[in-house]
Amino acid sequence: MASLPRSLSSLRPRPRPALAVLLTCAWLATGCDKGAAGADAGADQQADSGDPEPEPKPEPEPLSQAQLEKLYIDSKARLDATEALPEASFREIQADLMRVANEAEDAHLRTNASLLLGSVHEQRGDQRSAISFYRQAAELTPGEVDTHIVLALALAKAEQYDEAIAEQWKVVNAIPDDLMGWLLLGELHVKAGKLDEAAKVYGAYELRRKGLLDGLTLKRDGEYVSDEAERVACAEALVVANDNGTSMGLLYALDSDPSPVVRERVAAIMGEQRLLGYRKTLDHKLASEDNEAVKEAIEWAIAEIDREPVETAPGPVPEAIADEVEREAARLAEEAEGEGDASPDDTPDGGADADRPGEGEGEGEAQPADAPPKPSE
Repeated sequence: MASLPRSLSSLRPRPRPALAVLLTCAWLATGCDKGAAGADAGADQQADSGDPEPEPKPEPEPLSQAQLEKLYIDSKARLDATEALPEASFREIQADLMRVANEAEDAHLRTNASLLLGSVHEQRGDQRSAISFYRQAAELTPGEVDTHIVLALALAKAEQYDEAIAEQWKVVNAIPDDLMGWLLLGELHVKAGKLDEAAKVYGAYELRRKGLLDGLTLKRDGEYVSDEAERVACAEALVVANDNGTSMGLLYALDSDPSPVVRERVAAIMGEQRLLGYRKTLDHKLASEDNEAVKEAIEWAIAEIDREPVETAPGPVPEAIADEVEREAARLAEEAEGEGDASPDDTPDGGADADRPGEGEGEGEAQPADAPPKPSE
């Protein structure tokens, strides 16, 4: 079923404005006497009839933590196995998950139950309740980034953009190199009509995207600045950046990196992006590659592109703020260089001895002599 939901205090009704309270009191006052009289009559009638008062429902037996965990697993399995859940079954599962979310000692188990409750309500079109449960999850485990992402997306769906932006800032602050996080934050600012702030966010995205490209491809004195594991991590972080400049960097890495581990990951990322501009280079590389794992990744990438090709695009930045984004990215880069205390030879930007491939974004830009051709647009 869906993924993984604010403390119980968040489920309490909000205080009403004073006018609403007065109106409610006035409405109650008009029927108060009638209600009291009716209640007295009912009580007399019940006394006359001799019928016993109905007994209150007994409280459910307390469950052990193991039982609560099983209750969550069973509830999730029932939801996963059912397309259209009958109302009675939904209420039963909801009650079970509420017990887990309220009674479990493990905060992560409570979070999972809350998220599942939020997902179920969202699928049933109850966005307000979904947000409430997602908020509960974020408060139960504030260090879990995924809960803030889920909450931000739910708030955005309800067009509560200011709150969604606040949640998404928590995500990018926790994982600064999460490009998808920056893209979502930029999109939220655009939808909120905050274009000046959006330009700053996209500028931060561009700075990090180019930094990851440097981490993947940058050399000094013929040696890579980053080790193999770091280059793999940089490549994996670039999977969401399917723009022209990033595709050039990935093509360069596939063609020139001596590590088969890096080349295999780069080829797999090309398959995830499915950019049509990769196709010819992958065919050429498949014919010359001698590592079986890399060849297998290239074959998979080609099959993915053939299955559902994607045209290469300039990038995710809205055209209306593209110039402002470039200026912001340049400003942030200058700030980053100014804050560094290390000498040029100790930094990834490396000074005169640093070797880096050109991104090829735009016509007529310089490219390294050994770089593969720019992917077709």
